[in-house]
Amino acid sequence: MIENSDFFKTVLDSLPEQIVVLDRQGEIVFCNQYWNTFAEQNGSEITDWVGLNYLDVCNTSGRNGDKMGQDVSKGIYSVLHGEEPTFYYEYPCHSPTEKRWFMLRVVMFHFQNADFLLLTHHNITERKRSEDLARSLSRTDALTQIANRRYFNTFLKTEWRRCRRSQTPFTLAMVDIDHFKLLNDTYGHQKGDEVLVEFSAVLSDFCRRPGDLCARYGGEEFALIWTDIEHTEAVKLAEELLIQIERLQIVNEHSPTKPILTTSIGLVSLHPQGMNELEILAKADELLYEAKQQGRNRLVAHKLN
Repeated sequence: MIENSDFFKTVLDSLPEQIVVLDRQGEIVFCNQYWNTFAEQNGSEITDWVGLNYLDVCNTSGRNGDKMGQDVSKGIYSVLHGEEPTFYYEYPCHSPTEKRWFMLRVVMFHFQNADFLLLTHHNITERKRSEDLARSLSRTDALTQIANRRYFNTFLKTEWRRCRRSQTPFTLAMVDIDHFKLLNDTYGHQKGDEVLVEFSAVLSDFCRRPGDLCARYGGEEFALIWTDIEHTEAVKLAEELLIQIERLQIVNEHSPTKPILTTSIGLVSLHPQGMNELEILAKADELLYEAKQQGRNRLVAHKLN
């Protein structure tokens, strides 16, 4: 059996993750080569880590308002006092050229009648990227790359409740491409998909603030949410949207409305009270139907309460 401590140090130095060992007082008694290399690559001026009190650094950082310092310090103490067998903490560590994520793992071990803490920092960037991609796919329409109906429903409920609490204005617009089936039948589904993508890009230009959302509701129907703007401003935005869609000059030669792509909009604005988000959705749909009945290529807007 190999008992040479240099052998085990070499093993730890070969691992591609930061490893550090603390005594019960929080002082570093060992760190592997990758810990030193990582610190140097990320601008640390410390060259000798052994003897530095890791817990003191976390505590000082926490007292200065750093949440990570507070959380890590609390987690280490929970392992030290036997409250938890293991502490895990995921955190970002972004460099100027790359966004990276790591997972800190803290466990206690015993050696020669003394307690020590083993801290490892494992790079979980690829896992985080996969999670972000999965999250994005769950909320994004695959064709148009704007929000899908599922995410729209969640966003609608969240923003509706926020505006109701703060009594700030809320606008919902339902938008439908006029005679899209004729366009599909005339030019083919590939052209139809291209039109949906181009149409969505225009809608996105009208939803750039944090409280705004542009979503594909289904087929050629879309939904816009605008918050914190009054009815008159929302109407101006919708009217400008009608103009911008016509300016695309996408040919739809068999459309009885115009030989180019046009759209119809049903818009409702209010300060939320006494209604729920499903009722305002139904009202916007009703106004969209009116716009179609009146000849399409138009806005029908209504301000409630």
